[in-house]
Amino acid sequence: MKGVFNIIWFAVVMLLLTLSMMGIPLVLLYCLLVFVGAEQRRAKSLDKLQQTLMKDEQILFWCSQQRPFAFWSRRQQLAITSSRVIAISRGLFGGFNMLDLQWKDVHDAQMSVNVLSNWCGTNLGFTFTNYRADFAGMENDTAVQIYKYAQAQEQAWEEKHRIRAMEENRAASGGVLINTSHHGIGHADNTNLVEELEKVKKLLDSGAINDAEFQEIKAKLLSKSF
Repeated sequence: MKGVFNIIWFAVVMLLLTLSMMGIPLVLLYCLLVFVGAEQRRAKSLDKLQQTLMKDEQILFWCSQQRPFAFWSRRQQLAITSSRVIAISRGLFGGFNMLDLQWKDVHDAQMSVNVLSNWCGTNLGFTFTNYRADFAGMENDTAVQIYKYAQAQEQAWEEKHRIRAMEENRAASGGVLINTSHHGIGHADNTNLVEELEKVKKLLDSGAINDAEFQEIKAKLLSKSF
C-alpha cells in the first residue's frame, strides 16, 4: 500500500503547487530533473556497474525501482550476477553508492506484489548473514526472475553448507573415515570395536550421518570383527 499512498501524496502536492503561480515553475523544474533523460541516466548507471564486475562475472538480471517509490529521489537499481546481489542508490544531484552481497551468505529470499502492481511493482527482500536487504517497487517481470534465481541460490548454498558441516563433524570425530560413494570404512588408528562404534554413534548424534548410514557402518564393523 505504500506505493499507492505515495501516488496520492504526490498528486496532492503537485495539485497544490499548480494552483499557485509560484508553484508552476517548481513543478516544471521537478519534471525536468526527474523524468527528462531518465532512461539515459539508467543506462549510465548500468555502464558504471559493468566496469566494476569481476573477471568472468556477468549481469543476469537488471531492474529499476518503479517511480511511486522514488518521487523525491533517484530510482534504486538492482543487479543480479552469478556470485552476488548489487544495489545502486543514486544521489539526487549525481553520484551513486553501491552495495554488493554474496550469494554464499544468503539465508532467505522473499517477494510480495504491491497493489496496482503495474505502477507500484514488486517488493524483494533478502536475508544475508548479519544483513537484511529490502528493495521496494522493483519491475514486476524481472523481480519474479530474480526471486526464482535467489531461491535456487538459497537452496544450493544451504546444501553446500550442510555438506561442509557434515565433513567438519566427521573430521572432528577423528576415528572413522567414511567413503560416501561406496560406503567404505577405514580405521585411522588401532582402536578396538567399542571405540569405533562409539565414534560412529557420535556421528549419528551430531547429524553427520543418518540412521540408515549408522546401521550400515555398524554392520560392516561387526562383520569385520567377527
